[in-house]
Amino acid sequence: MLSFRSIPKKGSIIVASLLFFSDQISKFLVLKNIGSEDVINIAPCLNFVLTFNKGVTFGLLKANSNLHLMLLLAGICIMSLVVGIWWIRAENSIQRYATAMILSGAFGNLIDRLRFHGVVDFIDFHILGYHWYTFNIADSAIVLGVGLLLLDNFLKKDN
Repeated sequence: MLSFRSIPKKGSIIVASLLFFSDQISKFLVLKNIGSEDVINIAPCLNFVLTFNKGVTFGLLKANSNLHLMLLLAGICIMSLVVGIWWIRAENSIQRYATAMILSGAFGNLIDRLRFHGVVDFIDFHILGYHWYTFNIADSAIVLGVGLLLLDNFLKKDN
């Protein structure tokens, strides 16, 4: 029997699954249809370009060797375990959905690292000639999840 208390857990699994599969399908389509030199204009401030991020956020800590890659993968696994425990112990729906989003993004990018030794990024947002770092759906899920955790923390302080 479905109880109201179980909805956040099941709902967060559904949201995480949708984000994960959207990320993987979009990366598959980009790899299949966009070459490394292609720039596809989507909107005045949005392009699709194929890049491979060998590091972590914003290209930091590049994995230039197998040892670096193994250390990076180990770190991602440890952080995913910590966030997974947080998901299990979530105090409310915001924490549950936020940690599920972070995990979906982490797993999406982890698969890329295992397959390609780097993360497939393709969303190129730009304004007035200034380009933000190229990212993907998994990155967006992680950022949104962290943002929700920050929001949850600020909401707690007000109560």
